[in-house]
Amino acid sequence: MVLFGKKRPVVLDTRRAAPKKTLGNRIKSAFNMVLPRKKRAAAEPITSSFRVLRTRPYGSSPGTTAVISGPKVVVTPVRPTPAPKAATSANSWATNKSNASELEKLKVLEESTKNMPRYLFRACSPMSGGGFKGLNTIDGIYPHAYVDADGNKLPEGEGGAKSIHDIPYQVTRRMAIGHLSGQRPARTDPTFSQFSSWAATFALVLQYGHSRATSGGLICVLDRYNLPKNTKVYHCPSMMKAGLCDSPYDHEYLVHGPVEGPGFKAVTVQKLLDLGLYTEIPCVLPQSARYWWGPIQPREWESLFPTKDITEKQVKKLKKIAGQFGDEFTLPVLAAFLTLDRRKLGKDGKFSQKEVKIFADAVDDLYVPEEYGGENSIIQPDGIYITGYPMVSQLAELFKALVEYNYGRGVRLRRRIQVEDLSLTSDLGALGLPQKKASMDGGVSTRFAFGVKDVVMETAVLETAVC
Repeated sequence: MVLFGKKRPVVLDTRRAAPKKTLGNRIKSAFNMVLPRKKRAAAEPITSSFRVLRTRPYGSSPGTTAVISGPKVVVTPVRPTPAPKAATSANSWATNKSNASELEKLKVLEESTKNMPRYLFRACSPMSGGGFKGLNTIDGIYPHAYVDADGNKLPEGEGGAKSIHDIPYQVTRRMAIGHLSGQRPARTDPTFSQFSSWAATFALVLQYGHSRATSGGLICVLDRYNLPKNTKVYHCPSMMKAGLCDSPYDHEYLVHGPVEGPGFKAVTVQKLLDLGLYTEIPCVLPQSARYWWGPIQPREWESLFPTKDITEKQVKKLKKIAGQFGDEFTLPVLAAFLTLDRRKLGKDGKFSQKEVKIFADAVDDLYVPEEYGGENSIIQPDGIYITGYPMVSQLAELFKALVEYNYGRGVRLRRRIQVEDLSLTSDLGALGLPQKKASMDGGVSTRFAFGVKDVVMETAVLETAVC
């Protein structure tokens, strides 16, 4: 390597191995021999900074080459070699393929939302969610990203996203995993939680809520069909299949967005205690034979909990407690209360007609919408996740039995017997039927699947046939 010549810059390749320590002394001696005494001071910085140059000069980055021209040190960056076009295309193809895969997973996730319970439950207190203000209130449940530091709900567009489809896939994944593991990122972090946790197992909610009675604990219920427009519910096993979480918490459902409005209702745990709920259903007390976290095997369910009959007295008392959740939720909450105890089901897994009648008579004054028997049924046609959750299974069967009782094969006969001696102008209140409603043709119909007019017409046809 030639350090000096006829005005030719000399390039030191910084990637070569560092010279021996004695080389600096040799260079210094060369300067003393070659340069006049007056110019040695100007050349001195070269020798003093040589140890730095053998790695890289200060202020330069790895991948630069030092150029020495006379006494000055000039650092010129080495331009990276551009990637070949073929490689760029390959990377683009891989990215597009990855995005397509993520979109397909999200599409499957959205399809899974059709097969979930209509009603879900939650226990919480002001300290839930890390103690942030404004998350858990009597008026609604608001995930972290939807409230400000003072606990006030943020205007739409200033808080969390409208949908998980508006969030990058990997951010949604980190957010869900962080939420399930109890992480609390900074408010400015994009993974600041936009989820709240719910369960289909009412026993787990009531058992957990009991310990929050003295700290302002709430028992909440949501109606998935009446939530705000952009609020969606996802089951954790389905999210795991979509790659959005790493553990199949099959007892847990994540709700994205605020839960408020007509599809939400909350009652304090203390109120339920005062009304005697935990005395009536001791299996959900903390000292119960089992903690209701996670699934239970059928053998354990049968050995720990003997069967109990549904009685009119119990239904009447539990209906009063369920009424605290308002008219819209009295029916589903009462059904959930009644299925917390292990019930005596037939070999076909169904309730006896006697118990179904007791339940149906108790809710006769409550409105059971016709659509419960249609495509918007309480029980989805493809079923819901009940494996390992016998209480949820019992709840589903009780709802099915109620729909069948009110709109099934036997309803016409029961209504015919009740109205066969009455005209259309009779007082329907005596029959325990809903309020009259004039139809388009001037006749009378009800909110039941089969109106009184239909029943009377059927009665007339039967009488004609008999005659």
